[in-house]
Amino acid sequence: MGGVAAGTGAAIFVSDMDKWRALKIPKARGHIAQLAANESACTGCGTCELVCAAAHEKAVGPALRRIWLDRDAINLVYRISACLQCDYPTCYFACPLKDEALCIDGVTKARYIVSEKCQPGCDICIKACLLDPPRINFDRERNVPLMCDLCKDRQTGPACVELCPAACLELRA
Repeated sequence: MGGVAAGTGAAIFVSDMDKWRALKIPKARGHIAQLAANESACTGCGTCELVCAAAHEKAVGPALRRIWLDRDAINLVYRISACLQCDYPTCYFACPLKDEALCIDGVTKARYIVSEKCQPGCDICIKACLLDPPRINFDRERNVPLMCDLCKDRQTGPACVELCPAACLELRA
């Protein structure tokens, strides 16, 4: 059950699930998701994107967010995209600076990126993400990847969940 993520001429070989289970990677305590019953409640306002960027970067802009909306304005359907905090994170295993640049929080077990430790221009974690589209954003100005860390340093939890005016986001196990 191994997989390969390809990009820019190089391939990243991803270990199979049995090998990952043997490593006993701690499971994250959740991920950001739309409430299944309230998916239609999302108005597409983008508050989640704005508060995410503001909470992490003290600025706003598409390159600074770690969560984003897939907007289908014709059918008025909006779906949230954020890191799913995978049980067996291919991004973590692919990172050449594992536990320095891409880490697992000791308390929340959230997978997170320390942008200052990343190799400039390295986007191996993005290429290794098995989700389509990948759930890691890339800040081209600073040349580093950004991913949802469940607002691990906020005592009140993820800013997007707390401040969504439609209350259509939750932290799922």
